[in-house]
Amino acid sequence: MTDGTSGTEESALVSLGWSTFFTNQVPANSGNLEPARVIAMSRQSFEPQSATLKQTVRIRDAPRLDERPTTGDWLLCDRTTHEPTQLLKRKNVLQRRRSGQDHRAQTMLANFEKIFLVVSLNQNFNESRIERGLVLAAQSGVETIIVLTKIDQCADLDAFRSRLQHIPSLPSVHEVDARDATSCAHLASHLRHGQTVALLGSSGVGKSTLINTLIGEARQATQTIRDQDAKGRHTTVRRTLIQLPSGAIVVDNPGVRELGIVDGEDAVAMVFEDISNLAGQCRFANCQHDKEPACVVRAAIEEGNLEPRRFGNYVKLRLESKPSSTHS
Repeated sequence: MTDGTSGTEESALVSLGWSTFFTNQVPANSGNLEPARVIAMSRQSFEPQSATLKQTVRIRDAPRLDERPTTGDWLLCDRTTHEPTQLLKRKNVLQRRRSGQDHRAQTMLANFEKIFLVVSLNQNFNESRIERGLVLAAQSGVETIIVLTKIDQCADLDAFRSRLQHIPSLPSVHEVDARDATSCAHLASHLRHGQTVALLGSSGVGKSTLINTLIGEARQATQTIRDQDAKGRHTTVRRTLIQLPSGAIVVDNPGVRELGIVDGEDAVAMVFEDISNLAGQCRFANCQHDKEPACVVRAAIEEGNLEPRRFGNYVKLRLESKPSSTHS
């Protein structure tokens, strides 16, 4: 920890997610610097919270930072002026490709331990979207848990379970009624003091409702979904770190309809390991699985051992995930 940091301050920082990974980056003789975590971001400002102070800083008032911070970042701030002076190296990031023609990476969150991929059991359920979310999660290198919501409104739970089984190598899956504390209680093992969990999912799947239940009070705004297509309305408008009674930290990410993949070829290969293994058995190393002879992937589709939808999504995500320069 930094020079001059008391045991009480250190405990407060640990509760915010501080660890030796960040301690080792603090310069020697840094007694006038204190760590602060970015707990919220907007377009023009951010909110760093230290062991003793929470403040709002305009981006233009932090000229000493090498780059724009994001939610979850750790900074070093001057103890006297409270000015952010340094952005510490990140453990990991959750990022996506920007929408439209801008193919640059957009960092959504930094420094977290787990991801809850939240999926609702209604018309919004989509296997290809789940696979896309798993690719984004795989890029961050942390444990992913699939949280299925709205089980209280689901008329045929087994049908959705069957559809999930078409995605090989699924991570742990939990089924919850996001409004019911008892139903959500078994998520407690994934919510540990000082650890940060990112909630990722489309608008309307119940992320804010789930957080309210985990907190024990209605702190996050929620809205109903549209009846005709079960699509949600954007309720959460910024990413904010929220402390739970357990001491865990959750991040309510705004629902995103476009989770573009950037520079994620390895993550795609990991999530679609079954197809990658088949492709390695094709006669030609550069087989495109179209009309080439002795294509093992195409044979698996024809024999019913590989779902055409999954293969089509693999091709789409693989192309999308190639280095950004290939999209220009």
